[in-house]
Amino acid sequence: MVINSTMPKSTYVRLSLLLFFQNKWLYIYLVICGLITAYAISSHNYGLLFVAWVPYLAYLALGLITTLRNSNNDDLPFLLPTRYTFKKDEITTKTPQGEGTFNWDEFVQWKTMADCYILLHEKNFILAIPKASIPAREVANFETMLVEKISAA
Repeated sequence: MVINSTMPKSTYVRLSLLLFFQNKWLYIYLVICGLITAYAISSHNYGLLFVAWVPYLAYLALGLITTLRNSNNDDLPFLLPTRYTFKKDEITTKTPQGEGTFNWDEFVQWKTMADCYILLHEKNFILAIPKASIPAREVANFETMLVEKISAA
């Protein structure tokens, strides 16, 4: 199966923000901030609030700014026209920047998010294929292939 795709910038931004806010460390640090806040209020040591919340807010702001800046980068691989070739044992991706080949067993999970099929690689990067790139008559075959080759979410 061959899929030609170009991800719209709006989809990239939505997907990036969803992935950013699904980072478990973001929420672990949020719990820590809550504990520090409770301690700071009970001990009347309000300076601790800055120690906890300023880095957290800076991290949030940096994530948002980075996502928006990256969406304006026309050389970002996600935003380039990409040809995905799905073979029996491998997936090949080809963009104007280059080509990559991945074995199916290198992918640990797949799911749908932000109108994309997300294939999570064992080295913690993703292939994101917009749903709109897959012809309606091929969707069932594509999803069956993903279920057979990769564990479903």
